[in-house]
Amino acid sequence: MGTYLTGTFNVIHNTGATDFNNFVYSAVYFNTLGTYTINGTSVEGVVGGTLEVIVDETTTTLNSGFLLLGNPIPPQTKIKTGLISTTGGTEHYQFVNIKTGLPTNG
Repeated sequence: MGTYLTGTFNVIHNTGATDFNNFVYSAVYFNTLGTYTINGTSVEGVVGGTLEVIVDETTTTLNSGFLLLGNPIPPQTKIKTGLISTTGGTEHYQFVNIKTGLPTNG
């Protein structure tokens, strides 16, 4: 992912569209003046202000006074391991090298 570090956002979600399972929110944009709980801390929101922080779903109280800016979580790569195939009595195995994270064939 990484774009949250540069301030580039692909999505803007309001309280009804948040999806912490598929997106990481790395900024809060305040559209109304008010006091909000972000990551367990009371924050004074100023209209048009942006707070750059990775938003924690469990300690943030969603509110219509702000929007969440973020990016999709990239899919996790899954590598099939163990016996992959058998052809004419020859077995093909694949495992993951724990140092590199890359598949090895045997």
